[in-house]
Amino acid sequence: MCAAAHAWVGLGRIVYVASSQQLSAWLAELGVPAPPVRTLPVNEVAPGVLVDGPVPELADEVQALHRRFHRR
Repeated sequence: MCAAAHAWVGLGRIVYVASSQQLSAWLAELGVPAPPVRTLPVNEVAPGVLVDGPVPELADEVQALHRRFHRR
């Protein structure tokens, strides 16, 4: 997600299902190299933006998508 661009143009609230911390853990479990950018919390990148997330009820579904994608 590009929280910085979102904040710059003033789109308002950011809603997300899985955090960058969750994604990093999932990728590590799959043996996928770390992302080429720092994984920061949204409010560290865009401190004035209202944030809702993660959504625990959907995290398993998102994790399954990453497993499918990275195991090809």
